[in-house]
Amino acid sequence: MPPTAPIPLESPTPAGDIRIPELKGPVTPAGGTETAPPLTATPGMDPTLSVPRLEGDAQVRIVASIGNNPIYESEVREAVYQRMGEFMRYTQSQRQAKERDIFREELRKIIERELVVDEMIATLTAKKQTTMLNKLRETAGKEADTRLKEFKKDRGIPTDAEFRSVLRSQGLTLSGIRRQIERSFMMQTYLREKLTPMMDKVSLSDLREYYSAHASDFRAEDAVKWQDLYVEKEQFKTADGARQFATSLSNRAAKGEDFIKLVADHGMGDTKLRNGAGVGEKPGEIFPQELEPAILSLKAGQVTIKETETGYHILRVAERSYAGTQPYTEKLQGEIRRRLQNEIFEREAKRFIDTIWKRSQPQIWADK
Repeated sequence: MPPTAPIPLESPTPAGDIRIPELKGPVTPAGGTETAPPLTATPGMDPTLSVPRLEGDAQVRIVASIGNNPIYESEVREAVYQRMGEFMRYTQSQRQAKERDIFREELRKIIERELVVDEMIATLTAKKQTTMLNKLRETAGKEADTRLKEFKKDRGIPTDAEFRSVLRSQGLTLSGIRRQIERSFMMQTYLREKLTPMMDKVSLSDLREYYSAHASDFRAEDAVKWQDLYVEKEQFKTADGARQFATSLSNRAAKGEDFIKLVADHGMGDTKLRNGAGVGEKPGEIFPQELEPAILSLKAGQVTIKETETGYHILRVAERSYAGTQPYTEKLQGEIRRRLQNEIFEREAKRFIDTIWKRSQPQIWADK
């Protein structure tokens, strides 16, 4: 359940995504070692990222504990740094209050995550399923490797050294990001395994009841995805030659030839640069506007020709939806099933975490 937007405080599913902000933030790089920059300056608050301050070394400062397992401020602070983009729209005074709130949110999510992982380890160990536990740890490591590799590729970061430099510039560490991915992956895997039997109890009658009760959620808009092959009149010696050529291409498209290939081979307009894709999907947004009536009159898969002053547009509708309630199709039933299963997961995961929270009684010192 990978969130890119901030997760509410009560959410039982901490973020596993790398949320490094796309900015050269106010955080000063920490030098050559893989440590987050220390919070210094004003008493109690940092002038750039004013997360709550406690006495002692920033790298070993404990802000909470679950039994004998400590949670360090550095880990919470890295989670806060990943949300730096949320602070930019606030004034300095508003930012300080917002950062305090986010610090508490991230601390709670880490505590919830560690509660679940500790419970998982204790349960599998008690059942003498250490092989399964080791396999899960190995899989979590591979998941981290894959996600970190994808992250570097998406942002064009060629080496691990440069990757570490990028992370340090945002107050993050490779070990911190890796731990976040691995521990969140193990948490999610354990919760899914534990809660799947409840999620599988969704029946066909449950789907139908949800569809009836949430009809407004399944309203379809009038929309179209269309393709355009343009034939320019000036490219031909006679107007009749242009018309005949356009008609022959239209007939080939109507018979099922690959429209994108036809555009690539014979297109004379800018749609050739877009593999034939037309501009605009909703009424009033289609361009050129003079094509809209012809496009909206077609059903999915149909082809027509629209003559304009400069040429012929061979138009094909790839997808078409009409305003109104979506029909109760098999595809829609699958979507409703996923919604219900997600609701069950969120509810039961929160209940499970609340139970082990009360039993474990985590100690929190961040606000003391």
